[in-house]
Amino acid sequence: MVWFYVLGGFILVLVTLQCLMKIYFGAILNLIMNFIHSNIETVKAKLFDEAISKIKSNKKNDRLEILELGIGTGENFRHFPKGSNVTILDKTDLFLPYLNESIKKNNRNDLNVSKLVVSKAEEMVGIESDSMDLVVHTFILCSVDDYTKVMNQVYRVLKPGGVCIFMEHSIDNENKKRKILQKFIEPLMGDCKFLDMKKVLNSGPYDHLELKKYTVNRSLITFINPVVYGYGSKS
Repeated sequence: MVWFYVLGGFILVLVTLQCLMKIYFGAILNLIMNFIHSNIETVKAKLFDEAISKIKSNKKNDRLEILELGIGTGENFRHFPKGSNVTILDKTDLFLPYLNESIKKNNRNDLNVSKLVVSKAEEMVGIESDSMDLVVHTFILCSVDDYTKVMNQVYRVLKPGGVCIFMEHSIDNENKKRKILQKFIEPLMGDCKFLDMKKVLNSGPYDHLELKKYTVNRSLITFINPVVYGYGSKS
C-alpha cells in the first residue's frame, strides 16, 4: 500500500505545480527566462554578431526589418542593430509589460516596435512574404503545434539574403540521466516539449544552415541542455 500513497502524493504535487504555473505563468516564465538568458549571454552575443554580418538583403543600409517570434520578456532586444524596425509575433499579449520593461532596462528606445501580431507562428497572419531582413526565435519551437509549418513561414517572410537566428533547448540523447530528468519534468512545462532540435532544424527549408551546440554549466537549469543554436539563410 505504500506505493499507492507515494503515487498519490506525486500526483497531488504535480497537479498543484501545474495549477500554480497556470495562475502565475507570466511571472514564473519571466523569472526563468531571465535566468536562462543571463547564462547564455556571451554565446548569444557572438551568435547575433556573426549572423547579422551575414545579412545580404539590406544593401542600402536602411533600417533592418526584424521579426521576433514568441517575444516573451524581450531578452533579445539588446542585440538588435540600432534603429531597427521590429515586428513582434506572439500567440498572446501576456508578456507586453515585461517587454516594455526590457526596452527601458536595455535603453533601446531607438528601436521602432512597429507592430504586434497576435497569431500562431504557424500562420503569421498579416506578415508579408519577403519582408524581413532578420527573424529571431529563442526557445519557442518546443511549444508550437507544428515546427515544420513555423520554419516554412519564417522562410516565406524572409527577404532573399535574409537570416533567421535561433536558440532552442533540446532533448539530450547523449546523457541518459539528463534525458530521464527532461521526460520527468515535461508534464510541468505546459506546451513545452523536449525535442531533438538538431534534427528539427536540419529538416527546415533554409538554403544555408549553421548549427552549433552549447552546454550551460548551471545545475539549476541543466535540464535545458544541450542548447542548439545558429542561423539559417535564404538565398
